[in-house]
Amino acid sequence: MRTMVVGLDGASLRLIQPWVQQGKLPGFSRLMEEGAWGKLESVPNQRSAAAWTSFMTGKNPGKHGIFEFYDVVPNTYSVRFIHGGARDGATLWGLVSAAGRTVGVINVPMTYPAEKVDGFLVAGLDAPGVDSRAFTFPEDLYREVVKAVGGYTIEPGLTGCIVAGDVDMAVRRLHEELDQKIATTRYLMQRSPWDLLVTVFRSTDAAHHCFWKYLDEGHPEYNSADADRYGDVILSAYRKVDVFLQEILDEMDEGTWLLVMSDHGCGPKHPASNQLNQWLEIKGHLHSLEKSRGQRAHLAPLLGRLYRSVIGGTPRSVKESLWRWFPRLRDEVQTRLCFAGIDWSRTRAFSDTLFPIIRLNVRGREPKGIVEPGHAYRQLVEELKREIEQIRDAKSGEPIVDRVFQREEIYWGPHVEKAPDLLVRWREDISIAGIRLEYQGKGTRDVRATLIPGEDHRVISGDHTLYGVLLAWGKVVRKGWNLDRARLIDLAPTILYAMSIPVPEDMDGVELLDLFQEEFVEAHPRLKRRSSEAAPSSGVETLYSEEEEEKMRERLRGLGYIE
Repeated sequence: MRTMVVGLDGASLRLIQPWVQQGKLPGFSRLMEEGAWGKLESVPNQRSAAAWTSFMTGKNPGKHGIFEFYDVVPNTYSVRFIHGGARDGATLWGLVSAAGRTVGVINVPMTYPAEKVDGFLVAGLDAPGVDSRAFTFPEDLYREVVKAVGGYTIEPGLTGCIVAGDVDMAVRRLHEELDQKIATTRYLMQRSPWDLLVTVFRSTDAAHHCFWKYLDEGHPEYNSADADRYGDVILSAYRKVDVFLQEILDEMDEGTWLLVMSDHGCGPKHPASNQLNQWLEIKGHLHSLEKSRGQRAHLAPLLGRLYRSVIGGTPRSVKESLWRWFPRLRDEVQTRLCFAGIDWSRTRAFSDTLFPIIRLNVRGREPKGIVEPGHAYRQLVEELKREIEQIRDAKSGEPIVDRVFQREEIYWGPHVEKAPDLLVRWREDISIAGIRLEYQGKGTRDVRATLIPGEDHRVISGDHTLYGVLLAWGKVVRKGWNLDRARLIDLAPTILYAMSIPVPEDMDGVELLDLFQEEFVEAHPRLKRRSSEAAPSSGVETLYSEEEEEKMRERLRGLGYIE
């Protein structure tokens, strides 16, 4: 079977199902009526870099080694940015290409540098720019696409528009970029024959992040006036994709099947993750230098306003000059807000204040670690897990933690040590205002005063959730079948199975045989191979140059993935 995969970054049934029932998405409706569909479980940390890499390898992050867009630099409290070249293991399209089939890959995150395949590849958002080395394979493909389509933008920069308060500009950029990616996909899928085609539309995720508060009446920043104006922006993005899907379904032959999937789900953003260092300080696990505690409290609101002005209200040419002349300025600001005031000689645990993770300050691993490895480490892990599970909501007083995971509980493989020590999973069944922070003798403290715009749920109002979506359609697919317990890591082995290509035994995912008609399964035995050897290197180093790293810092800040 030929296979086409359409990735919709962050897409979720919580949006799709109601709109289908209201008759607003006829393409999705047809997929659900005539095919198989259900929730798709993401990777544990729900982060895009880890999720898309698990999709393409069929492996958990502990095996492929990518947990975020960056790694923690050993023996430091700083990070370095990475791209797809840091991946451990072969890709789905690399295996299909090695089996003698032709592939096409468009805009999948963590695919830079472009892999040399039998076919073509356009790298995703980890490429520093369209002029970067190995942005496409073949190398001249980018110029061909621009000539055919009229332009190509890696990311539309919606967050900067929202931070600046120019919501209308964000709407325009959203639709311009979606039109561009759809046109690029249409051109490349018709350009030459293919056996596997994978394309990703990331603008759905950007729409969730930037426009959730206009859609969700339960969001604390929702108001009816803004909702009347912008409440349909996310739906409009889905409808544009829906038209594309209808066209694909009408054109698809019986020898091809279609998968529509997402890397994670979507929901409202809340400030709890940003408050973890404050919570750790109250509990006595983190200590601030006395002078720095007051300085951070006074500096944070000022720096937030400055950041809003520079990022949101400054022309792009000026921002590029600022980053060029002061390349580390923003990182120094965030470092001082998060870490510079920490007394490491007394701190046992800390967070990056961006995501719901906690790292222990371990002797011999961190440069100023004080937690002894072994028994003391395990004791502190259990103590933290018990305390975190008791965290309550700042407004309702309800418990807000679903589960707390030690990294070895959710990851396995040679790269587990890269993961944070603890991962917190917030509840998704309630509205969360934030962590109830009780300061002895001082009442509570408003976390919003310390949030810069990229972290502030009043500005960037949508976030990731655990379950994305999977829809399958084609002659070999069951009709109207509701999938149960499908995982992101199951897609690579399922696609290989459908294409009669042996599935490597070191993949963590399994073939989703329930997707297919019984006669297809009976006629197609499962084929296995010993391992998924890595594809040949493209010859590009796995670390960015200094200039490329600065470009990635700016893009990831614009997406809210770093601060």
